[in-house]
Amino acid sequence: MQAGSPVSKSFQCTIITPEASVFDGEVTYARFPAWDGQYGMMAGLSPLLSSLAPGGLRLDEASGSRWFLVEGGFAHVVGERLTILAEAVTPAEELDVAEAEAAFAELRSAQPTEDMDMEELNRQRQIARDRVHLARRNAGFTTGV
Repeated sequence: MQAGSPVSKSFQCTIITPEASVFDGEVTYARFPAWDGQYGMMAGLSPLLSSLAPGGLRLDEASGSRWFLVEGGFAHVVGERLTILAEAVTPAEELDVAEAEAAFAELRSAQPTEDMDMEELNRQRQIARDRVHLARRNAGFTTGV
């Protein structure tokens, strides 16, 4: 290897939901939404335990970037391993723009009910907004919600 040539160091990343293991592989970069902002991770990780906020999770692999919608959970880093324990995860390629936009429009006009208080309604609106954003990104749109 030549001096000064870039080294692509990777680390292990696993995404798990209550239903399944969604991803398990080597990544060179991960970015995920936490309750106190966005976290970016590269090899040489420091230990971490963080609560996840709903939003977009980006994983950079040798073949390119992959995006997922996470709906809350926890991120845990120990050694050279990032584990995402999520309530729900949807790969961006499974999101449909029209469906996401329709669900977001419905939630924007929704009112709190006995089954869904204002806090949960706002959380669902945020997830729906993020779903639209990721669906549009994956479909090649350049404008936001």
